Amino acid sequence: MMVSVTVAPAAALELSSEPPAVAITSQDLARGYVDISTPTGLRVRSNSPAGYALEVLPVSPLFNAIAIRGLGSDVTVSADGGTIVQRWQHAQSVSLALTYRLYLVDGLQPGTYPWPLRLRVRALESAH
Repeated sequence: MMVSVTVAPAAALELSSEPPAVAITSQDLARGYVDISTPTGLRVRSNSPAGYALEVLPVSPLFNAIAIRGLGSDVTVSADGGTIVQRWQHAQSVSLALTYRLYLVDGLQPGTYPWPLRLRVRALESAH
């Protein structure tokens, strides 16, 4: 009798900090963007040896693009959001501190806005 066990790839995301809001000044509006220098602290754990995909999900129409720093190289996603693939060779966990540049949509007024995006993670499938 042969017994085989397959462990499904899994990933988890733990947020340790996230900016609660975005303060936008008239100078930011004139420049067209606002830098969020307070980092989002997070830990990604995955049992997948292939790595993980970090999904950026916009929850308000505050920006038309967002540059994300802290993943090894800057990544820009559109207002529709996007998926950032991070590869590695062994299952592991990684701590990240992400900062952002929000390229603002036209028509905004100076003020404080709720945090405009959500992050989600999923494990990458290994190639067999």
